[in-house]
Amino acid sequence: MLAVTEPGVHILTAMVCTQLLKTSLIENAVGFFAHLDPCPMLIVQPKEDAAEQFSKERITPLIKATPVLRNLIGTSKTRSGEETLLYKAFPGGFLALAGAGSPDNLARRPVRLVAYDEVDKYPVTREGDPIALGDERMATFVNWLSLRACSPTIEDESRIASSYADSDQRRASVSCPHCGHRQFLDFFRHVQWDKDGDRHFTRTARIYCENCGAGWSEGERLRALRTIRWHQTKPFVCCDHRHSPLENYDIASRDAENKDPVEKVWDWWESDRHAVYRAKCPDCGTWALDNEHAGFQASKLYSPWHKDKPADIAGKWIAAQGDEDKKQTWWNTQMGLPHRPQAGKELHLEALVARCEIYPAEVPEGTALLTTGIDVQDDRVEIETIGWGRNEESWSVDYHIIEGDPETEKLWNEVDSYLKKVWRRNDGRGFEILATCIDSGGHHTQRVYEFAKARLGRRVWAIKGESARSGQRSPVWPTKKPTSRTKATFRPVILGVNAAKDTIRSRLHIEKPGPGYMHFPADRDINYFAQLTSERSIVKVTNGQRYRVWELPRGRANEALDCRVYAYAALCGLLHFGLKLNRRAEIVSAPPLPQDVIPERIVETVASPGEPEKGNLQIRQQEPKRSSIASKLA
Repeated sequence: MLAVTEPGVHILTAMVCTQLLKTSLIENAVGFFAHLDPCPMLIVQPKEDAAEQFSKERITPLIKATPVLRNLIGTSKTRSGEETLLYKAFPGGFLALAGAGSPDNLARRPVRLVAYDEVDKYPVTREGDPIALGDERMATFVNWLSLRACSPTIEDESRIASSYADSDQRRASVSCPHCGHRQFLDFFRHVQWDKDGDRHFTRTARIYCENCGAGWSEGERLRALRTIRWHQTKPFVCCDHRHSPLENYDIASRDAENKDPVEKVWDWWESDRHAVYRAKCPDCGTWALDNEHAGFQASKLYSPWHKDKPADIAGKWIAAQGDEDKKQTWWNTQMGLPHRPQAGKELHLEALVARCEIYPAEVPEGTALLTTGIDVQDDRVEIETIGWGRNEESWSVDYHIIEGDPETEKLWNEVDSYLKKVWRRNDGRGFEILATCIDSGGHHTQRVYEFAKARLGRRVWAIKGESARSGQRSPVWPTKKPTSRTKATFRPVILGVNAAKDTIRSRLHIEKPGPGYMHFPADRDINYFAQLTSERSIVKVTNGQRYRVWELPRGRANEALDCRVYAYAALCGLLHFGLKLNRRAEIVSAPPLPQDVIPERIVETVASPGEPEKGNLQIRQQEPKRSSIASKLA
């Protein structure tokens, strides 16, 4: 808030965690200018209804609760009779609110201050990026100011992260209540808690000083927040050398002769209207970074709220393990940092090949059920059968290719025979394929429809990948309920393939058996893994909007990836229609009963896509053979 009136600042970016200063920054900046430096102002929200909600829930209470604003703004006080929910007039200026999706509202009037709220949710208009359009409205003002506030989203796609990267990248330091050492709080560097093997006692989490090692109580953390100072931390080049203020500070802190290592790296610049540590060159001593664009980043370690203690942050981190969606939420809302999904990281084929295992039987231990994905080509079909266990740990049971013309009956008879096969576990327990997804999006759509329609009772589903515009992520299995029209006609299931590929790629990065881990048998060669990892997650820009898409490089094959996507979609279909995977894993992992014992009959009801309300398709645990007496009793 001091940077709003800091000399030289024209752009202010706040990339912070949720419930920390963003809205207050906008409110107080608007109130300050309306009271002491009146001018035309504009607040931009993602949509117009969000702008109306912000006006009712934030601006109106602000005016009513602040005497000086109450005397300036309001229908009875202003000289203009045009005041509306999205327009507030006051002597010397006005406050307008607009949705980012309306270029006319952004370009209608010249303004001196534009406050952009929740910028990562802005749509791209037909005239370009809303921030660029809004900033053009300030061209006639010398003392213009652009405020941008939001929690970040995905790395390389986040507007606020891109804006912060262009700034002087200010970060906050606090003094240790025990030794006075100034440090930049980092969750992985400063927060520790008790552990016992795989058990984490996150309620014991607290901040530990990097200098004296003392653990801070919650009261000491709150007292430390009163010592906050902001520092320019962006790396820079000066005197023919590259310098990083944070790295230089770490080096200076380790030097025992430095009584105040902060002074070696920054100069304190303070007045009644601003306060900041300006980065200086360690060689020549000059200020190396300008302050035209002041950027701020902070995590919930800097939050004063009761529910944002280190123990709460640590608990959420442990709960997010194994789930990329929860990890993204944690990075965005708790750390105030963009999340880099594992889908974008490099995978080494040799490392995947080295993970291959020798299975003791066709179906490995831990498998609860089998699904199959089928990719249809012009001269063959490729099939992968996957075993699924607790928390979606998976085993590739078989990869099979049936050559032939998909327009012939012979090929589909072979596919049908394959889908009827019983697979055996080491103890003799048999497993049938529970669900199958077949790609119908190629040149043989009608033959796939005919094959799948005749086998709906066996959960053989014709599928088609969604036409995902602008990299949108839809659920892998559609959640929309069938209408009377879709029930009456046979239609393929439209899969969210982008989301499925995100999940598969992220799970390939999991290196230890457990939730989501992918097992492969020893007969898989490097070509299989080359196909499984053939597509690349890249960032595209259309009309100023960044989005991530999966792209297949020219000359590469991706049949193994498609088969895996379809087999995973078959599992998602079963889950959608009522299957309890972990419960089934517990049942199937139990040892077979003796032949003279009557087993409990266990039935799970799973509906078909065409008749979801009837639940008439049943999945039964295979029962061991009984003696004649046991059979009669049963």
